[in-house]
Amino acid sequence: MNLVIISAILYTVSATLSIVFALLIINKLYISKKFTKERDFHFYNDLFSWEMFYFFIGAENIIKILSVFVSTNNEISELLLRIRTLILFFPFWNKIIHLEKVMSKITYERHYFAGIIPLVMVLFLSFTNLSNFVLIMIFFGSSLIPFILLVLFLRNSEVTKKMTFKVIFGAMFIGLGYVINPEILTGYPTITETTDLLISITSIAAPVFLITGVLLTFDSFRPNIK
Repeated sequence: MNLVIISAILYTVSATLSIVFALLIINKLYISKKFTKERDFHFYNDLFSWEMFYFFIGAENIIKILSVFVSTNNEISELLLRIRTLILFFPFWNKIIHLEKVMSKITYERHYFAGIIPLVMVLFLSFTNLSNFVLIMIFFGSSLIPFILLVLFLRNSEVTKKMTFKVIFGAMFIGLGYVINPEILTGYPTITETTDLLISITSIAAPVFLITGVLLTFDSFRPNIK
């Protein structure tokens, strides 16, 4: 089977899992109402942040699937890549907002850290010619790494080490699944020539990492929503 088709199928699996997990959470919050703000305030908000997390990951995956089939058009591929980069900031920002609420450092009306970064990133993506390499470094420094550090250091008595590490490793796999895409690697200043073998490996490894990350993060709270 063609590598492009295999890659598209794997990304479809990742997107499907993400959307299904989001819908499962929606069922628990709004349809069956197993969890409510009045009775399960913090967990309700945690689930809501995961719901948005999976919708954003699913959207990024869907755009990636589209980019697989327009790879011959460099301008469209570049545009889709930048859109995917922007989208990828939001799932981790959304989780940071929730963690800031847990810290009680801010109110529900004011999200200092998580509120200002999206505006800055949109400006960078819309009005500058920053390379994808620079944007990825900004993503790691302002979104993924802060999220991982907050999860690591804000663990409370109700969150086990096992749950914490599932979230952390899940987030790392999702980040890797984005960064090791062939179109990302070819933009790195230290990689000027990407071999066919490297392209083949990353085409399969990237969606596998994404699937692993989505499954790990969901498994971190899955026992609590049964």
